[in-house]
Amino acid sequence: MDDIEFMVAETFKHFHENFSHVEVTPLLISSEICNEINEYPSEPGILYHLQKSASLFVIRTLVSQNIRHDYKKIIDNPGEYPSLRLVDGEMVDLEKKLRFFILDNHLQAEIIHDQISNRRFPVNEETMCNLSDPGFSWWLTRKADGFQISFTLSVASDENTEKLGPIGDQQMAVRNFQLMESLMQKAGLEINIQNETNRVQFNDGEDFLLEELKEIFEFGVIGESMENLFKLLARRIGDHSQLETLWLYLQEIAAMRRFWIQIQYDLGNVEN
Repeated sequence: MDDIEFMVAETFKHFHENFSHVEVTPLLISSEICNEINEYPSEPGILYHLQKSASLFVIRTLVSQNIRHDYKKIIDNPGEYPSLRLVDGEMVDLEKKLRFFILDNHLQAEIIHDQISNRRFPVNEETMCNLSDPGFSWWLTRKADGFQISFTLSVASDENTEKLGPIGDQQMAVRNFQLMESLMQKAGLEINIQNETNRVQFNDGEDFLLEELKEIFEFGVIGESMENLFKLLARRIGDHSQLETLWLYLQEIAAMRRFWIQIQYDLGNVEN
């Protein structure tokens, strides 16, 4: 049994012994959990103001390399940050309006900012999707032999379907999924990734690998087993540039998914 075969066996066993019944809750990484600014993290991330009406919401974002430093600057002088729309005449409850989300690095924050800042999103996207307006979200549907990622609701409506949010660009996703299948197969791992119209099927692969990939899309979590797998792939694959490209892409979509889980939680706690 070689390194990858051993890891597959051990990871699959560990996953089902320890995580098969785990329920994941929203990541409450917002400014509401801190009482004093000096308790705020100094890590990079996103500072944001979530504005919600009865039918729409907008996320005003600012990229930060040091959340604590930038948060204090904004609270002290909110008028100097007009893009956040914190000043509404009375300038009350600034601390409630300004939230933050921690990320691994400021590049992830830049990607999230570019993708969602100042866009108008419908509160009830499902009721507004149609052929002319397919919506902004990706959708995950669990299958008996894997799972499906859909880029429009029209090909994803199913009782086993979950809305993931605006995870990323469809064409970039397709390119990276094709790269993923190629690299995994070169390393001797079985997985079938089928690119179809507005959806991608992940099936007929190693059970542990399908579960690990589904965790990335569903919860924004890259597990230790996936990290170890990429280290082993580096031993098997000569061109590390492609492996690094795929790894960075998986980190980006995981970060976007975690942020969107937070936004969904916030929407339930923001007054119109």
